[in-house]
Amino acid sequence: MGIGRSAIVGVAAWALMTIVRAPHDVALGVGIFSAFITESMIQSNTRGHLKHKASNLQNELNIAIGQIVDMKRALEITTTDLRDALEELHRRDAIGSPAARELLARQEEAIKVQKVALDRSTDRSFETLESLERMIVSQGQQTTRVQEVLSMVLEKLALEPRQHINMRDSVLTQENNSTPAMTDDIMSLLG
Repeated sequence: MGIGRSAIVGVAAWALMTIVRAPHDVALGVGIFSAFITESMIQSNTRGHLKHKASNLQNELNIAIGQIVDMKRALEITTTDLRDALEELHRRDAIGSPAARELLARQEEAIKVQKVALDRSTDRSFETLESLERMIVSQGQQTTRVQEVLSMVLEKLALEPRQHINMRDSVLTQENNSTPAMTDDIMSLLG
């Protein structure tokens, strides 16, 4: 859609230059230059939007990491309290209280369940963080590649000798059986 808008701006600039009776070469040059500048501005805006999204995702990752650290700290404190309680129960068990033995068994089971739950939670959190990081890197690489290819295509089109180029339904077409603008070099850039 951005290329279509750029082409419309280029055609409008060419038409304006034709109306003010500028030489054909100058009008065509102004049209191509206008299209290129418009596409550059659109790509710059898109890049800024993606950087903003990446920054928001990074902030969310940092918040999630902080929450995981807080949960781990709370779990360590709880584990320490449970160990102290177990030591007290072991001491009482040495004296021989049956109720203390039963409570000791329940406390040990609670510690095991809590440890398993923490391990699972930590694994899932780190998998989510890794997935988000891969997504941010992938989006950055794709955006960079698209910008490079579009810049090279516009540069190739700007350097082609006189020809009539139209944009219809996001497809480049030429009129009057002129030399095709989509040369093998341009097609290889798009591939």
